[in-house]
Amino acid sequence: MCCEKRISVVVCTYNGARYLREQLDSILAQDYQPVEIIVQDDGSSDDTFHILEEYARIYQLIKVFRNEGKHGINNNFFSAMQRASGDYIALADQDDIWEHDKLYLQAEAIGDKLLCSGFSVPFSDDGFPVGHDDRMPNYDILRLAYLGVLPGHTLLIHRSLPDYVPNKNNCPYLYDWQLQMVAAAAESIVFVPHVLVHFRRHGDAATACLPVGHCMISSSAINYIQTTLLHHAALQRCVRTRFSYILQMLDELPFKTKAVEECREMARLQLQSGLKGFVKRTVFFLQHQTQLFHVTEKKSLLTACRALYFPFSCGYYYRAILKQHK
Repeated sequence: MCCEKRISVVVCTYNGARYLREQLDSILAQDYQPVEIIVQDDGSSDDTFHILEEYARIYQLIKVFRNEGKHGINNNFFSAMQRASGDYIALADQDDIWEHDKLYLQAEAIGDKLLCSGFSVPFSDDGFPVGHDDRMPNYDILRLAYLGVLPGHTLLIHRSLPDYVPNKNNCPYLYDWQLQMVAAAAESIVFVPHVLVHFRRHGDAATACLPVGHCMISSSAINYIQTTLLHHAALQRCVRTRFSYILQMLDELPFKTKAVEECREMARLQLQSGLKGFVKRTVFFLQHQTQLFHVTEKKSLLTACRALYFPFSCGYYYRAILKQHK
């Protein structure tokens, strides 16, 4: 029963005064109340911390912390998770709005899984571009290896999940992708088919520089293909960096699952060079094309072509992430 689950909410903030009150109010208004709301600020220079102190004086379940120096997104979230006392941790950004039944639905659904996600719907107050895919996501580990499809602001995780993540503080990829990969390796993800979060897209968001809805460089597919082909060598280096890290991650995980075996094989193939490596990757991608895309898609000539191009095309996305990390 969900009433037996003790949930801590973890919110990380940085210069989020403009939208913070709405997010905190939506968490406080949950039908299923958390045992605590941990908010860790990463050295904001606006009124963020004053707002947090104000809320902490009114609501005893809100616990506020402030980092000495700027830790960055990953270190801020992972260190904040360590402060949680609940058996489960719900992760929240500073600028979104939760549905009132978010925690209730996830507490009911998670069972013995390590991670639970659900739908989130984007919106913008200032005309920032938004994109939304309302299909059920495919969270197979082969797809997650390329793209983190479960938004961090929707995640409810078992408190043990972060402990499995290797080298978490030095990884260039976002904390939510790391958590998803580990949970997928354990074959321990459940998805709630309901809208849980309304997430705000705006120019000041930490992920604003990353592509929207996986439209990575242009709304024109032809222009995008031309761009990725033009920068083939540079993007391949980004792909190799990504899959070198994935191999290292998989080798350090304790899970011996089919998902780990398949992802390890794909990562090794992705790192092979030359014609022989290309042919092997081609065969693998064609055999596993439904795992790379949405599970509702049927095999066809079009999906086969996408399966061949998709892994390479993600290089542009990885380059954006690596630039942000520097």
